[in-house]
Amino acid sequence: MNHEQQKQDLIEQGKTMGLKAGDIRVLSIDPYFVGSLKDYEDAKWAANLWDRMMAARRKPLHLRGFHYWVLSQIIKMPNGLIYAQGDPKAKAEERDKAPMKDWMFLLHCAQVARYLGIGEWKGLVDLKHPDPNDYDNYWVGAGLANTGEIDVQQELNMKFEGLVDEFLEELLRLAPRYHTDGYQLYHTEVWCEKSSMGFVIEPPCKRYGACYQPLVGQASVEKVNMSASRAIKAAQAGKKVRIFYIADYDRYGWSMVSAVARKLEFFSENSPVDLDIKLTRLALNEEQIAKFNLPKAPKHGEEVVELDALEAIHPGELGKIIEATIKSYHDFDKPRIVNEENTRIREEARKLIEEKLREPLEEAFENIDIERIAGKFSLTDAKNPEFEPPEPEHEVPESDDWVYDSGRDYWGQLAEYKKYKAGREEEEA
Repeated sequence: MNHEQQKQDLIEQGKTMGLKAGDIRVLSIDPYFVGSLKDYEDAKWAANLWDRMMAARRKPLHLRGFHYWVLSQIIKMPNGLIYAQGDPKAKAEERDKAPMKDWMFLLHCAQVARYLGIGEWKGLVDLKHPDPNDYDNYWVGAGLANTGEIDVQQELNMKFEGLVDEFLEELLRLAPRYHTDGYQLYHTEVWCEKSSMGFVIEPPCKRYGACYQPLVGQASVEKVNMSASRAIKAAQAGKKVRIFYIADYDRYGWSMVSAVARKLEFFSENSPVDLDIKLTRLALNEEQIAKFNLPKAPKHGEEVVELDALEAIHPGELGKIIEATIKSYHDFDKPRIVNEENTRIREEARKLIEEKLREPLEEAFENIDIERIAGKFSLTDAKNPEFEPPEPEHEVPESDDWVYDSGRDYWGQLAEYKKYKAGREEEEA
């Protein structure tokens, strides 16, 4: 599609109706009105950078992480300035605004690129909004889902062929087995102020049986109270509790740790059992910032580093930090010893089952004749030859009061947008 030509055609059609260009737009960045040479230049710049970044990583990323990757690469923007550094000739206070200004520009470029179909944007994820739960089967049709035309004797023989194996495997599952999951004496938790980091944090937590608590900013009283309840439950089972907090490197991220610790101290005070709880900050800290050479950005008079920067510039490193920490609290040795004994028991049980049961069971099922037992019949005899399934047909009587209707042309749809917005303005007034 020639987006610029489409835009000009719409503008010309609007003029014949007495409408200005602004009157036929619906959004400030309207997908029908992108396509200028600058739009293409900006879109290609962003799409090429995304492809370059993703060529060196396997995990998906969100646009905030993209921002930090671009920031770390010292990249020129289409205007010739270095991304997030501002004009070196400008005043310091103006240069301080550059990271936010250029971040908004990057968002704009990515949005326009997708409107123009420039770049594939593989691996781009939206971590702000959950994925939809789609229950539609995307199929329309009528008729038999199953014809019933089968050879009953053949079906029986096939069933018996697998029945012996299935039964023996079921017996094997019932063989003696020792517990392997009762050797973990630590209950570990990982808290993070950003729910967008879940794709990094959750896998090691799941692997080592830790609790992952995602947050959006400061932890609520309810979440800390729930943690205290988990700590009591763990203590009643004989476990110690270790909590690791992850936050941005700024004054807010730093204060969150002590805020959670203080609330946890309060809620744990009247525990019915003795508690052994320890909480500490796991990331980000000065050593990690120096080790990974993470860029700092000015914010409210201080230099801050966001978690997104670590994952964007060094993918997988945050996961390694978490895994190394909680893995050390996991006992692998004793479960391994028990697993070896469980494996030995299982193999011994398998020998007993094979020697004692397989041959007599297979002989018992070998000569069953369905026709001798039940006579000739077909499942298709159950059908009613006079029944005809109805064709799919379900029309709902509807009004024309839809904000969007694909049956309208551009101008009919534009009129509905104007009508919708006007109704909202009147209501607010």
